[in-house]
Amino acid sequence: MNKTWKRFRVILTAAGMAVCMTAGLGLGIYWSRGQAEKTAVAAAEREMELEAGEPEAEKDYQRYRLSTDENSLYKDKVLDAEIAKEVCDKYNLDYDTVKSKDVTREMRNYEEALWLKKDMGDCPLLGQVWGKGAFASLQMYIQEIYAFGDGEEVIREMCEGYGIDPDKAVISDLTVEQLIEIGEKAFDTSDHPKG
Repeated sequence: MNKTWKRFRVILTAAGMAVCMTAGLGLGIYWSRGQAEKTAVAAAEREMELEAGEPEAEKDYQRYRLSTDENSLYKDKVLDAEIAKEVCDKYNLDYDTVKSKDVTREMRNYEEALWLKKDMGDCPLLGQVWGKGAFASLQMYIQEIYAFGDGEEVIREMCEGYGIDPDKAVISDLTVEQLIEIGEKAFDTSDHPKG
């Protein structure tokens, strides 16, 4: 038996080592594939954000708009304190105590118009610049917000009444009231659920 063991010992040792090395290699490949996938996904997300030209403030603003906590203070939900104060001043609200549930749709429209002028003022009224995010133009913004494809028609119709050339104008060329009217017209025109 000892002679048989000596004869096959080298072969058994080599086979055992091969099994262990294969298992180790398999685990290493599995781990590195997972790490590579995580890295690739993170890099792709960062690149999409950069290509979209969508600053963090705009994404945070959209997250805020979708928030459902109506009992929190209004000032805690608005990212731009200056805009929140301006809304409170216009509607005679106490900035430090007004709750989100007390802010009406009219007030939110005013807030949105102020935000558009301040943060997107240099963006054109028209244009669908794919790869630049939903905030490359007023047209893309309202089409994204109201989930419809007629943004250009709404803007052209409204600008005709204002005497503004929508092909050359930027968002800051419009007044806050005009931006509110365009938003309301887009809201009424879209099939977006109203309520």
